[in-house]
Amino acid sequence: MISIEQELGGMSMRNYMEEVVGEVFEEVLRNNPDFCQCAKCKQDVVAIALSKIRGRYAVSPEGEILARVEQSDRQVRADALLAVMQGVKQVAAKPRHDGTAELTEE
Repeated sequence: MISIEQELGGMSMRNYMEEVVGEVFEEVLRNNPDFCQCAKCKQDVVAIALSKIRGRYAVSPEGEILARVEQSDRQVRADALLAVMQGVKQVAAKPRHDGTAELTEE
């Protein structure tokens, strides 16, 4: 199987929304200290949030610059906040840190 990196001639592809979601989620955690701090719950929130918003990928230096500029856009951050809050609500209602529940999209 050929990897995406091989298809792109060794260039790496990056979804810059991962950074935005991570930053927004850290802010949400600071304001919601009662939310579970275990790695599983945090990972589930980030996965849910990223699945709800459009990815913004870059493979060139120019694309990276544009992606970084877009990261500071208010609407991009608002979309990320909404997705993170939906993820927090979903994970808080059915946490999987004990290994008994399945992660499903609502």
